[in-house]
Amino acid sequence: MLRITALILCLFSVADLGHASNIVELINKGDIDQARREMEKSLSATHRDGTLLFAQALLETDGKNSLQLLSTAEKSGVSPEYDEDIAHLRILYSFANAAYDNVIQQSSSYLNKWENGRYRTNVLRLAAIANEHNSLIDKATRLRSQLAKENPEAEFGQIGKLDQANALYGSGRYDEAMKVYQKLASSKFDVISAPAMYMMTRSALKTNHFDDAIFRFNLLKEGYPDAVGLDDLMEEVSQIEKKSEDSRAEKITGTSYSIQAGVFSDRDNAKNLAKRLKEYGEPVETADKTISGKKYYVVYVGRFRSMEKAMAFKSRLEASEKEAFQVVAR
Repeated sequence: MLRITALILCLFSVADLGHASNIVELINKGDIDQARREMEKSLSATHRDGTLLFAQALLETDGKNSLQLLSTAEKSGVSPEYDEDIAHLRILYSFANAAYDNVIQQSSSYLNKWENGRYRTNVLRLAAIANEHNSLIDKATRLRSQLAKENPEAEFGQIGKLDQANALYGSGRYDEAMKVYQKLASSKFDVISAPAMYMMTRSALKTNHFDDAIFRFNLLKEGYPDAVGLDDLMEEVSQIEKKSEDSRAEKITGTSYSIQAGVFSDRDNAKNLAKRLKEYGEPVETADKTISGKKYYVVYVGRFRSMEKAMAFKSRLEASEKEAFQVVAR
């Protein structure tokens, strides 16, 4: 079943056109409980006009029922002011139901009727995703390029760039995707920077750049400790030591191993960790690393000549600190 959330409901901007319109206005403000109370009063009335049914469709939590109410509302006559909202809703319904042919058709109709409509950016993005699912890659690429070009500094424009990078990643072009992710990682929008950093870690893992993957993971963990997917990513990163040992280990003359204990954008945070870790009796170093013009501070503990010794110290450190660390070759 499709679910219509309060977040989607708050997309609508409407005028006060009587009691039914007042209910839609309450939904627009996010006052869902009050909107439901007003709806209960209205449902007892003998006459239910199209706008009232439209408001009821917005409040319905079952997607199938909501769509039926929306169709009934249109037949009963809804104020023309809501035509664009209804068109956008239908696209959302189709997308949520994975009806990508409908999304493509409905999006085209929307853009033809409301070329500069309120939902243009979202419609462009949904159309791009739908085209990609239908293997219309060139069309999807054009739509994403259009979205990014029209809104270069806005959130939706950067979402378009993020979608482009994800498409590159999905086709195995990890190095190209990484270049886009690097630019987006410094976005002022968390909804852009967090997934960009997440995908940078995945790209580094895919290309066996293990040290870079560990570094990116620690940046993500510091900046977004509650990021979705962080725990799963930690499990993948935790396997890096074995991969590194198999591929490099003592095969490289003079290789030494350290425990990377943290990556920070704030020097004081790095200093505080380094000071505490000195209590373990191993040398502690703080190294600067610049990524995309921004300086970070990496804390390393120990200098071991074998992976076995480094892993043993890592286990001791993790048991004491109640935290996961990584062994890196240096």
